[in-house]
Amino acid sequence: MTTFALIADPHIGHEKPYEGTVRKLSRHSTAYLHELADEIDKGFAPDFQVQLGDLIEDSDDTIVDRDNFTQGISLFDRMSRPTLSVIGNHDQVRLSQEQLRELNRTPSLYFSRDLGDLHCVVLFSSSIDHTDIQIEQTQRDWLQQDLSATHKPTMVFLHHPLDEQSLIGNPWFEKYPDYCFVQERHIIRDILERSGKVQAVFNGHVHQNAHSQINGIHYITIQSLVERVAEPEVASRAYGLCTVEGNALRLDVAGNDPFNLVLRLKEIN
Repeated sequence: MTTFALIADPHIGHEKPYEGTVRKLSRHSTAYLHELADEIDKGFAPDFQVQLGDLIEDSDDTIVDRDNFTQGISLFDRMSRPTLSVIGNHDQVRLSQEQLRELNRTPSLYFSRDLGDLHCVVLFSSSIDHTDIQIEQTQRDWLQQDLSATHKPTMVFLHHPLDEQSLIGNPWFEKYPDYCFVQERHIIRDILERSGKVQAVFNGHVHQNAHSQINGIHYITIQSLVERVAEPEVASRAYGLCTVEGNALRLDVAGNDPFNLVLRLKEIN
């Protein structure tokens, strides 16, 4: 059995209105991360945790973004298990890929690691001004080689979704799907499917909980930690707790926007 926790889109930084409403209640970001470090560590005690990107809410100042990103990483450092840290679109606005590698303490923004009984792959979906969302050829070649080299059931983590989930009613992306999905998602999905090893893909970005299944692979979106989900100004405080045992995956998203899944996984030969 392998367990892991998931936190998406903390958006540490100043709050900004979007179409007249402050939807990301970032005033809670650092307090929630402080609380969840203890809550997850002591209550669930996962084998590892994953930060699914948009650790910060970008500002007009590179130094502010750097400081906020550093603060976010330090909050995850309080947890006693390893953290896999994904890069989101807001992280990229002021910070270069070189700066993000340094702050993220990884030689590459995409990488893999064996944790528990799983092979874990972190992908980097680049974006420019929140759109032009791409996973370029070099990374796709690496992904194919990485999957061919493992014999373990594999989980994939990235910021932007690879599925075709519904955006109806989504205040961020219903009108702007080009700001949501990875452009090469059909190519990436084909690589994942042909490997025969990928069980599930987890992402943030969409600020909603969602699940779909495409050709035997589960695609799961986790709600943002600070999305406004009720009035007056109630934040989601969402985080996911995932257990993989044999051919079963259980996900419980806690907080003010609960979401639960019990899924059957395919056999890995």
